[in-house]
Amino acid sequence: MPNAHQKGYDVLPFPSAVAIHPMSVNLDADDLADQLRVEFKDDAQDRLDIVYQTLDKRANSLLADDEALMILRREASKLRGIGASCGFPLVNLIAHRLETYLGGNLTRLNERQIEDVTRFADRLAQAVDREELPDVATTNQIIRTLPVRYEFDITDIEVHDVEIMLVTPSKVVSKLVSTEMAACGFRTVIVRDPIESIALAVRMPPDMIIASAVMDGLGGLDLLRGLRAMSPTRDVPMALLTSLDTVIKDVPDGIAVIRVGTHFGDDFAGAITRFNLG
Repeated sequence: MPNAHQKGYDVLPFPSAVAIHPMSVNLDADDLADQLRVEFKDDAQDRLDIVYQTLDKRANSLLADDEALMILRREASKLRGIGASCGFPLVNLIAHRLETYLGGNLTRLNERQIEDVTRFADRLAQAVDREELPDVATTNQIIRTLPVRYEFDITDIEVHDVEIMLVTPSKVVSKLVSTEMAACGFRTVIVRDPIESIALAVRMPPDMIIASAVMDGLGGLDLLRGLRAMSPTRDVPMALLTSLDTVIKDVPDGIAVIRVGTHFGDDFAGAITRFNLG
C-alpha cells in the first residue's frame, strides 16, 4: 500500500508535546480575575444606582412605599449574593445588614429610614471600591456603625452595645425571639442558613451566638461545637435554642440552653448574666 509520500501528500511533523509556559497560565488567570472584578464592580454600581434612584423617587413622593421597599429588598439581596460569590465579603456583610434593616414589619419609609438606607448604600459603594479586604477589627468597626432599626419605640429601653447572631430557619421563631431580645435592648442579626452563619461569624464575630437545635443540614449543637473549635469564634458566648422542656444531652459546659416559650425570658436572662453581657 502506498504511503502518504508516495501519494504526493505533504506530511507535517506531529509535535510530541505542546509546551505551555507557566507564565502564560498565570497571566490568563490574573486577566480573568481582573475581568471578573471589573464586572462585579459594574454590576454592583448598577444596583446601587437603582437603590439611590429608588430612595430619591420615594423622597419626592414619586414612588409608593410598598413598591420602593420591594425594589430595595430585591437589590439588597442581589448585592449580598454577588458579594459572596465574587469574593467581596464586606459587601456581603453590609448587604446582609441592609436586608435585616428592611425586613421585619417595615411597611413604610419615613425620612429617617430613607437617610439610614442612604447610609447603607454609601457604605456599600465604599466597600465595592476597596481594593483590599479590611481586617476583622476594621470590618467590625464598619459594621457596628451601620444604622439599626427597632420594631418599636426604644426611648424607655436601655440599649446595650451587644450584638447577638440568631441562627434559625424558622421565620416564626426568629420574629418571636428577636422581638424579645430587642425589647431587652440587644441588637439581633438573623441568619437562616447554618452554613452561611459560619462564614459570617468567622469574618465578624458577634457578642453572642444563639442557634436553633433543629435545622436542616447542620443541627444547632453541631454548629456551635464547630464554632467553638475555630479560633475566631472560640471565646464567643453561645446558646442552644430549643422548644423542648427536657434536658438536652451532650451539651458542652460552655454552651447555655435557652427554651422557647414561657421559659424564654428566664433562660435568656440567665445566659446574659452568665456571660456578663447585660
